Amino acid sequence: MSNPYDPNANPYQAPNNPMPYGQPYQAVAPEHPQGTTILVLGIIGLFFTICAPIAWFMGSKALKEIKASGINYANEQQIVIGRVLGMVITIIALVALVFFIVFFIIIAITAVTQSGG
Repeated sequence: MSNPYDPNANPYQAPNNPMPYGQPYQAVAPEHPQGTTILVLGIIGLFFTICAPIAWFMGSKALKEIKASGINYANEQQIVIGRVLGMVITIIALVALVFFIVFFIIIAITAVTQSGG
């Protein structure tokens, strides 16, 4: 074996042990059939809130399937991202809905009391 720090060594010389040909490649992990759908629903949930809980539900269901099967899917990260988007958007929408309801109840009470009723 040659010294890599030898000042007289030729840096452009081919290595002594070339890589052997015919080495098998690792098998490509399959994609979960609903992975892209869950991610797209999570993103669309930003604009159409009804899609967010669907992404949350489908993402949770897909992750349970993945844990039960033990298979590593290539797009598992897409499922997680779509599920988290669905969770966050759904929770924000529910909080906003509660605030709007409380706001309109306060307006209604204020209108009734000022009208003398």
